This record gives sequence, structure tokens and C-alpha cells, in this order.
Amino acid sequence: MRLRTQITLLIVSSLLSVLFFFSVFTYYTFVRITTKSEIGVLWNAAQTILSLPGIRTPEQWNYTGWLRSSLMPQELIRIIDPHSNIKLQLQTDKELSQIPAQFSTQTFSKTLKTSEALMVYIQIPISDEEQHTIAVLQLGRKLDALDDYLNVLLAVLSFTTAVAALLSLVGGMYFARIILRPIHELAQIMESIQKSGVFKRVVMPPSKRQDELGRLIHTFNAMIGKLETNFFQQRQFLADASHELKTPLTIIESYANLLKRWGGNDAKLREEAIDAIQSEASRLRNLTHTLLSVADPESPSTEEAAAFDLEELVLTTAASLQHAFHRDITCEIRLGQKMMHGNADKIKQLLIILLDNAIKYSDERVIVTLEPDPRDAGIAVLKVIDRGIGIEAAHIPRLFDRFYRVDQARNRSTGGSGLGLAIAQNIARAHRGTISVTSSPGLGTQVTVMLPLG
Repeated sequence: MRLRTQITLLIVSSLLSVLFFFSVFTYYTFVRITTKSEIGVLWNAAQTILSLPGIRTPEQWNYTGWLRSSLMPQELIRIIDPHSNIKLQLQTDKELSQIPAQFSTQTFSKTLKTSEALMVYIQIPISDEEQHTIAVLQLGRKLDALDDYLNVLLAVLSFTTAVAALLSLVGGMYFARIILRPIHELAQIMESIQKSGVFKRVVMPPSKRQDELGRLIHTFNAMIGKLETNFFQQRQFLADASHELKTPLTIIESYANLLKRWGGNDAKLREEAIDAIQSEASRLRNLTHTLLSVADPESPSTEEAAAFDLEELVLTTAASLQHAFHRDITCEIRLGQKMMHGNADKIKQLLIILLDNAIKYSDERVIVTLEPDPRDAGIAVLKVIDRGIGIEAAHIPRLFDRFYRVDQARNRSTGGSGLGLAIAQNIARAHRGTISVTSSPGLGTQVTVMLPLG
């Protein structure tokens, strides 16, 4: 069963249930109030009859003249002896004789519904001077007008219920269609995306942004946006990776063919080819390593996480790169003897990436600072500062994209693949930290990494 049909049936059934109980309540409340009023009239009439002198004289029960003035239209007056025999009866309608004649010392009132009429009657004991019950007085009334009113009321309630059911059916279908229209559009867009592969979003009116469907559409659009971004990033990653791998492989293949044809007898050509193949193979190995680093999970595993001295790690790593590159690297450490919990190898890799970039693109001294965050002593702030060529502001937002390079020719000449900062960002995120870059062309670059110590 379709959801629209289910909603429509739910609306109709709910409304019909409410109307049914309302109609039943209205009907029986009207009957109760009206019959109670009529019974009150009978009680008043009974008190008048009981005050007559002949009511307690059995000899008077054989005559009806003294009671005829008390008889009202559509009414019955009876006197019943202890043997349930009717001693006196006056009535204006023969249907009133259907009221049962049964002696009882109890005072009560009842409603009698027959196929022909609706009647109410009461009984009250008649006592002599010694307070012995000698008979009972029974008064009854036929409620013809009430019966007609009830028929009209029942017809009106039935008609209104039927009209309400029809209107609720039409209204339920209409409102279900309006309510489910965004979901229908959402399903169509999903099917379209599945068939065409083109990412689409649902247009949401401003008035619908705060309800549940609006939140659903907003979440769907946000999810599609992320999927679209990831899809194009993955496609760009594959294209860039293919391009980066294609160049060294092409060079290796070309020199291998050259060696195969003419390099056997030419020592100089053979040496050139071997050097080129070795260089490109090394570059290919490094590129493969960085690709695997990017593909690694961003969060370090439980086995790799441990407490280590961040200050010592920064000092030893900086000293190693200073010796390897014969460059001046100054460390300004103000963190104190605080331990960091994380993956020491990954943090060292992050620092090497930042120092390698600083050394490549600057000729002056590189400065490394490590200090606690002034706003939170539990966060370490690591900065790598150079006085190199700097970066244009337009390039900074894309520095952490994989394979992105500010200057393709310059990075190729320095051996860069555009993956270093992407790896550094993954390492920082895996340690619940952040990394940012500030730079000015000709003045240098500063990379700031904030790492929680705990």
C-alpha cells in the first residue's frame, strides 16, 4: 500500500472515530437530558395525585372521575394492588398499556423503548394512615415529540458524518499529496542521480526550512554536496596520481629501450641511462610511499598511540635535518617537560614535511617554535617559519589538496609531488589537531600546527 493511501486512510479513520464517538455522546446526552426532564414532570404530577383524598381509599379506585382532571395528553395513570392487579387505569394512548404492571415497594423511574414509541414511567408506593403499602401509583408518558426529534437528530448526525467522511477523504488525499511531494521529488532525484550519475539537489522553499521535511531535504542536499565533492576529489586524485606515475614510468621505459638498442657499446650513454632510471625509480618509490601515506587511515591505531616527549622529538628531528641539508634551523622551545599522547612517528613525519618545504623554498634560516597555547595549556602550538619566496593568498586555501602545487615546474624541479601538506593535515587531524598556513610573497611562510597533548 502506498504511503499516500496510508496517510489518507489514517486521516479518514481518525476523523470518523472522533465523529462517531461525538455523535454517540450527543445522541445519548440529548436522550438523557430530555427523559430526565419528562420524568421530573411525572414526579411532580405524582405528588399532586398523592395529595388527593381518594387515593388512599380502595373503594374510590373503582371510579375514574376524580382522577380524570389529572390526566395529561400522552399520559398513563395506574393504581396497582399488591397482587400486581391493575385496580385503576386511565390512558390517552393505547401504546402506553405496554408499560409493565408489577407491584414493588421501591420508588423508581424507567425508560421503555418499543418498536412503536419511546416511553418513560415512574412508580411510587401508596401508604395508608399506618404507613402500610396498600398499592403503587404508576405514571407513564409517551414521548412522541422526543422520538421525532431523535429521528431528526440521528439523520443529521448520520448526514454530517457521511459528509465529513467524504470531505476528509478528499482532504486527506490532497494534504497527503502536499506533504509527500518533497519526498516524491527526493525519490525522483535519487533515481535520476542513480541513472545519470549527475549530482542534483532538491529545491527547498524558505517556508519549509524549519519543519521535519525541510530538515530532511537540507540533510540530503548537504550529503549530496559532500558526495559530489568527494567524487570530484577522487577523480582528480586518480588523474593526478596517473599523471605523476606516468612520467617516471615513461622515462624508465624510454631509457630501457635506448639501452636495449644502442646502449651496450656506448659507455657514456649507458651511464646516463642507468642514472636516469635510478633517479626515476627512486622518485617513483618516494611517490608510491607518499600515496600509501595519504591512503592510510587518518586516526592512529591503538597500538601506535603512546606517550612521548614532544620537545625532544622536535629538537632531534630539527637537528637531523640541519645536518642532512647543511641548513641553519633554530629551535625556540618553551613548552616545558610535557608529554604528548599519540603516534611519535607520525608527528615526526609531519615535522619533516614542514621542514622539508621550508628548506626547499627558502635560503635563509628556518625557525621552529614550540610553546603552549595561551588560551589552553593542554594544547601545544608548533610553528615552522621561513623567510622564503612565500605564497600568494589565492593559493593558500588549496595548499592541502592532494597533488596541488603552486608552481608545477618549480615543484617538479624540487622533487615535490603536492602530497606533503595533505599528509601533514591527515596526521594533524588524526591527533585531533589543526594545521594552518599564513604567507606573504617575498616575505616567507609560517605553518602553525596545534596539537592536544592529552
